[in-house]
Amino acid sequence: MKRTRMGVMAAGVAVVSLCASGALAAAGRESSADMRGVSVLVGGGIEGYTRSLGADIQPGAAYGATVILRPTKVVGLELGYAGASNNFDRSNVAVSDSVRGPDVMRNGGQAVATLGLTAAPVQPYLLAGVGISRYNVRATAAGFQSDTVGNVPLGGGLRLHLGHFTADARINYNVLVDQQFATNLPSDTTTPTSTTGTGGIYTGTVNLGSTF
Repeated sequence: MKRTRMGVMAAGVAVVSLCASGALAAAGRESSADMRGVSVLVGGGIEGYTRSLGADIQPGAAYGATVILRPTKVVGLELGYAGASNNFDRSNVAVSDSVRGPDVMRNGGQAVATLGLTAAPVQPYLLAGVGISRYNVRATAAGFQSDTVGNVPLGGGLRLHLGHFTADARINYNVLVDQQFATNLPSDTTTPTSTTGTGGIYTGTVNLGSTF
C-alpha cells in the first residue's frame, strides 16, 4: 500500500510535468511569467515514514503554506509551515485507547533554499534546508510520546509559472535529527551512538499560488 501511494504521487508529478511542458511547447514562445519576487503558495499531498517508522505509522495527509523570495529566476529562499496527520498501523502498534481523528499530528516550520536547473517558466529544481517539528502523539501507544524533532529536508520538484500564477509539485525526504518521539525503535546498528537510523519522512505535495 505504501509503495502504491508513492507510485501514485510520482505519477501525478510526471503528469504535471508533461502537461506543463506540452502547454508551453504549444505556445511556441517564452512565457511572460513573473518568476522573480515574492510567491505565496498553499497545498497538500501525502506524507509517510520509511524503515522501522514506516512499519508502525501509516501514510497520511500532508498540508502546508510557503512564502518564497526569488531574487533571480533560478535561486529561491523559502519559509514555510508544514503539517501532517497520520495513524498508527494497529497490526504493529498496540494502542491502549482510541481518539477522534489522527493518532499522530505533526506541525512544523522550515527554511529551504531552492536552485532551479533552468531559467525557463517550466523549471525543475533541487531543494535543501533545515526544519523543526512538534509531534503530538494523541493515542496512547507504548514507545511513542510527544516531542520536538529537528529535520533536514532534501528533494526536488517542478514549478510552472504562467503570468502571476505559480504551480509547484515537489517530493522531498526529511532526514530526522533525532527520533525520541519513537523510543521503542532500534537505533542504526552501523552507528552505535546513532538514534536516527530507524527511518525518515517522505512528503509529496502539489502547491498553488501567486507571485507578486
